[in-house]
Amino acid sequence: MLTDADRAQMIADLAAIRDERSVSIAIRRGSQTLPAQTVRIARGGNVQAGSTDAEAMQAAFAPVVVVGDASLNIAPGDRFTVQGTLYQVVALHPNRDAGVQAQARMVQ
Repeated sequence: MLTDADRAQMIADLAAIRDERSVSIAIRRGSQTLPAQTVRIARGGNVQAGSTDAEAMQAAFAPVVVVGDASLNIAPGDRFTVQGTLYQVVALHPNRDAGVQAQARMVQ
């Protein structure tokens, strides 16, 4: 079982990963724009093995993982822009004890 010390270390580790390449995003939810939040955006997901045109699939979907602390206010359907690219959140990882991880895709 995890101890409180284990949980504290997991939170610290995730914060260190986020802060290594952090960006600030302002999430748009419907007609509202939430206050800016600090996250890390990382390329995420793999195209399934056996795909005949993996490079084109990756370009079309451009999945990313959004990593933030446990207070990150993000939900499926939210949108945000990073370096001129618009993303839409498609899913959240169910375990949010140490932080929040969301999957997003580039919107074309």
